[in-house]
Amino acid sequence: MNPQTWWYISRASGIVAWVVLAATCLWGILLITRMLKPADRPAWLLDLHRWLGGLAVVTTLVHMLALVADSFVYFGWKELLVPNASEWKTGAVTWGVIAFYLLVVIQGTSLFMKKLPKRLWRSVHMTSYLLFAIATVHGIQAGTDRGNVLFLIIASGVAGVVLFAALARWLQARHKRLTTANA
Repeated sequence: MNPQTWWYISRASGIVAWVVLAATCLWGILLITRMLKPADRPAWLLDLHRWLGGLAVVTTLVHMLALVADSFVYFGWKELLVPNASEWKTGAVTWGVIAFYLLVVIQGTSLFMKKLPKRLWRSVHMTSYLLFAIATVHGIQAGTDRGNVLFLIIASGVAGVVLFAALARWLQARHKRLTTANA
């Protein structure tokens, strides 16, 4: 086996985890805004959103396991689970640790959505936008692919689409509040 295999797996799985997180956010926005109303099937949209959220957890865990298995830069469980514990790009890794904990909390509360007060669940779930932003910062600061022009173009496009969808969701919610208040 190539000595860099685990490093490549950690890089690739980190990118895939970020893209899946972006897809999860986008699908959640499509679900709440009903932007696909003519072809809208809320049940399958919700199932896909849940599946994507679970896949984000799995790909993130693969990313973390590959970092532990890699010998290029030392990562033990302490470095991956304790903020500021990593000596390698401490700030960047800390963003990743925080993103991981946010992901676990969001997914955990989603599993118990029907047992939690709706307001609590919604408040926690809204941190998904923060999670995407933090994961993006982590990828920019820690990612070794940030010098690749093609990667930067694609990543900027993905981030732009998520930002546009989040803005559309915010504007729709604002419009609904204003319409309700004026009625």
